[in-house]
Parts: sequence; structure tokens; C-alpha cells
Amino acid sequence: MMDDGKNFIFRKLRCHASRGFGLRYWILVTLSKKPSSGSDIIDQISNMSFGFWNPSPGSIYPTLRELSSDGYIKMNEKNSRKLYSITNRGEEYLNQSWFPWKNAARFINTDSNANIRETIEDLENYSEFLLEKKGQIKDKESLDAIKKVIDKLNSVYKK
Repeated sequence: MMDDGKNFIFRKLRCHASRGFGLRYWILVTLSKKPSSGSDIIDQISNMSFGFWNPSPGSIYPTLRELSSDGYIKMNEKNSRKLYSITNRGEEYLNQSWFPWKNAARFINTDSNANIRETIEDLENYSEFLLEKKGQIKDKESLDAIKKVIDKLNSVYKK
């Protein structure tokens, strides 16, 4: 069966992620942006993967404990809530690691203008891809999803 490219990267991500591949990396990337709770990390990974991967608490919390015992993250309680943050050792590990979806990490909300430019460049690339595949996009679900993205982009443009 030929892949039409639709969601290819995120199908690969889910395949590898479900086997535990990369979860440590995703958690460290998330925590490199700001301290977060386990549920926040789940939400941020879901956001980075455009909703294609929602890691379960059964995978997140054991990995958080493992990263903590390895010295890559630390946990502090604040207002009866556990917040995890990356340590210097975790930053070093993250910076020395190679990860196939490293660019997807920039979709964590930040205030960086560089991220905005990179995201616009990505949108240009994805729109070129969709234009090339235009004749193959026929199902209502895909067309509705594209329309939803266009509407969101129009609301950004009108501001």
C-alpha cells in the first residue's frame, strides 16, 4: 500500500513512541522549556504531535521516576502539585542526543520570533506538499481538517 504522506511522520512517531522510543527525549525537551507536571507533559507532547500521540500516565510517570533517579530531572512540590524540571545533567544529555523528530519540539509554546519564522517556513512546506497531493485529497475528513487549518490561519492574519 502506497503512503500518500498524510500524517506520515506522526504515524512513525506513534509507532516508535508506543514502544518507548524517544519518550525520555520528549519529556526532557518539554522540561527544557519550563517546569511542568506529569499531566502538563502529556498535554505538551500531544500538542507537539498535533494530537497524534497522547502518552498515557502509565508510561509518563515511570519514565519521570527513571529520569529523576538518573539525575536528568528533579521534582519539587508546589501547592500540593509535583513539578518536574530539567537538571544540568539533563540539559547536557538533551544537547548531545540525536532524535529524529527534534524539529517538532519547537511547537511547544514559546515567545521566540525564531520559532514563529520556522513555523511559517514549515507551513509553506506543508502547503506545497498539500498542493502537490491536491488530486489525492478527496475524503471529507481531510478536506474538513484543511478548512479548519485555513480558518485558523485566516484568524491569525486578520489580527
